[in-house]
Order: sequence, then structure tokens, then C-alpha cells
Amino acid sequence: MKKPIIALVVLLLIACGSVIGFLAVKNNKDKEKEQTKQELADNVLFSFDPYSPTKIVFSKGDEVYTAEKTDEEWALTNDEFKLDQTYFQLVCTYLSDLKADTNYGAVTDEKLAMYGLDDPDKVEITVPSGTHTICIGNESPTGDYYYVTVDGKSNVYAVDAQHGSVLKLDRLLLKNKMIVPYSLYDIKEVTTYKDGKVLCDLTLDTDSQIWSLPKEYSELELDQTAVTAALNDLVRLEAEEMLDEKLDDLSKYGFDDPYGDIVVKGIDGNEHHLLISANENDPTYCFVLVDDKQVELYYKADLTIAQALPYDYLVKNYISADSYNVSSFKFSYIDNNDTCEVDIKNMECKYNGKDVDFDSTENYVAFNNFFNSFAILKLTGTDVSAKPELKDPAMTAEYTFKEGGTLKIDLVKGEDSHYYVFRDGKYIGAYVDEDMLTGRNSLSEFYIKFKKLAGI
Repeated sequence: MKKPIIALVVLLLIACGSVIGFLAVKNNKDKEKEQTKQELADNVLFSFDPYSPTKIVFSKGDEVYTAEKTDEEWALTNDEFKLDQTYFQLVCTYLSDLKADTNYGAVTDEKLAMYGLDDPDKVEITVPSGTHTICIGNESPTGDYYYVTVDGKSNVYAVDAQHGSVLKLDRLLLKNKMIVPYSLYDIKEVTTYKDGKVLCDLTLDTDSQIWSLPKEYSELELDQTAVTAALNDLVRLEAEEMLDEKLDDLSKYGFDDPYGDIVVKGIDGNEHHLLISANENDPTYCFVLVDDKQVELYYKADLTIAQALPYDYLVKNYISADSYNVSSFKFSYIDNNDTCEVDIKNMECKYNGKDVDFDSTENYVAFNNFFNSFAILKLTGTDVSAKPELKDPAMTAEYTFKEGGTLKIDLVKGEDSHYYVFRDGKYIGAYVDEDMLTGRNSLSEFYIKFKKLAGI
């Protein structure tokens, strides 16, 4: 009996030893987990609502920028310059749940000096519950981290360098990077210049919300969609890079010989000056001097507005008449003087005294092509400084309308292949090119085809 009892005792002793060992290991693991949990908790540097901050102070030494949020917009308390709203919200979002990747133990004077925290950049962010402060020191030798300390915590921490770098004080990071501080609805006038002379001047009537060119272009129709599209592109432009401030030497970036010059006036009464020069090192980009102070980098293709002409904003098809609204017209071209009585609604037409059969689809289409080829003038440019005389017109169309009234259009040969357009004896400030009159799909082709089909 003794042997089984002894064996049982041995087994019990072994089992107890195993349990004790298991409990010891478990206890150690629990301690490790608790320690890790505490370390992870300690590495949580901030936790707050990212949209709750009302004040942020960036500082380093004597350089201090204090910003406050009012009506959802951040502004410096001294109004020195406009702020980058996106940057400020990103800072709030980043800090709101900031976690350190690791820590380097308790703060000491030696560590502060070693990690550049004895003369740090500082960010103080105020939320309803109080103010949080983070100090940013040097970047780690590997470039992976920035060393930081946080108020209320006793350790030195490391945060991701890619994100931590935005906390280092940089005046240019704070500044608004939009090319103009306006929305589309805040602009009243945009004027571009070339060689000191006005290239294009667009003005908004704030009552009607209609854009216009100077009175010299009053006979031409402005394409409101083209204007708003161009200005909408302008107000959305954001600098690719912020460069020099308070530039003393204009030649450094070529602003002594700019290719673009824009003045934007707001309904607030202020105006902003944009001077544009070529980037010789990379033609993809251009330099912009904003308000004679800040040099910024932009894609050149985004600033074609600087060289746009009034013509670029015009409705290119100048419609002098619609065949449905015309009762008769006189037409002179290539030594021909024709007359036409027409009633499109009733499909009736008498050309040079001869009836034209509109029941024939071919005749009807030929007439419409012919009529539209001179009634719809395809403008190819403007020249408001020209002083052409209404003499020996190459083409004349004089309409009588069903509802009364007449209109006369003349084309007068100008320089090169230009034909100046006159309306009721007055030059409208624009011209068409010769290919409207001759060549394929031109007035000449449609005129000859119509008269041939109609047997005139």
C-alpha cells in the first residue's frame, strides 16, 4: 500500500509544482501586459474633438503667431496675413488623437539638450477643457521621428516625422496659399495687362450679376459661362510651393520682365496684384509675385487667364438674323444684287422674283445652308482700335423682320485675310476671316449650290 501512496504523493507534488509554475508565468505575463498597456496609454499624447479648438499659438523663441477661430475661420489676432484654413484644420485633426511611436524615458536636462528640446518649437492648442502644449525638438538621425515633450507628461517621446514636421514653426506653412483670398462671388473686376497696357478688362455688375467688357465691345455678346469658368479656375488656384517673402530683387525670379500681370478687385474694395514670370528651369511651372511681396510657384497651364484676350470670352457665332423671323432680305455678293421674300413657317420663298420649291428637301436644306452662311458670322478676332471705313463692302445683307424693323450687315476687306463687320453702318469691333467667304463649306460654296439647285 505504501508504494501507491508514495507514487500518488509524488504525482500530487509534481502537479502542484506545475500549477505554481503556471501561475508564476501567468503572473509575469499579466505584469508584462499591464506594463505594455500602461506604456501604450502613456504614449497617447492628446485626445480631443478635432473641431473643438478655438485658439492655436505657434512659437519658437521670440517668434510667435496667435490664431483664433471665429465663425469657423482661423485668423491671426494681429491680421498680419491670411491663414491657410486647411493647414490649421489638419493640425487640429493630427493633434486630436496624437500617439507617440515610442518614448525615451523621463525628461532630464541632458535629454532636452540632446534632442533639441531645450530650444523647441512650441504649439499650444486651446479646447473647451483647457490648453494642450507640445514642444517639438530635432528630427532623429534616421529621419523617422521628431522628439517631443507634452505638458502633463514626464517623458520624452518620438512622433512620426512625416506628420510631426508640420508642427515645426514655418511662417510659410501658416500663410494662405490661395492665389487670391476670394471666392467667385467676391470678385468685382479682373484686369490683365501686357507691356503696361490693358489686355483685357472684365467687370461685374453687382446688381444684375452680369460680366461685361469695356464699352468698345458693347456690340459683341460676352459668353458669361466662359468668364465664370475662367474666374472659377483662378480663385481655386493654390500654390505648389511658397518661396521668398518681401522680394527685394525682382530679377531673381524674372519679375523685371514678366509675361503676365493681373489685378483682381474684390467687392470688399480691396485689390490684389499678381505678377507672373517664366520658370526657366522648368517650363511646366511659373513664378507668381503676389501683392508685390510673396513669391509662389504654380503650374503655368493654370494661369492662361493672364494672356487671354477679350475675344476668348466672346460668343464666337455672331447671329445677325434667324430665317424664321425674316420676311425678306437683300443680298449683295460677287457683283450680284439679289432679293428674297421668305416665309419659313409656310414654306414659301421667292428669290429674285422666282418661286423656290421648299417641298423639295434638297432646295430647303440648300437655302438654309446658304442663309446661315452669311446670317451667322463666325468671328475670328477683335480689333477695337481699328478705324475701318464702310467702303466697297465685299458682302452686304439687309434684313426686314416680320415684327418690323431692319438690320444691315456689311463685310469690308481689311488687312491680310480679315473682313471687318459693320452693323447698321457701325463697326462692331470684330472681324471674320476670308475662309468664311471662300473655300469649302463657305458662303461662296453654299450660295452657288443653292442658286444652281433652285435654278436661279
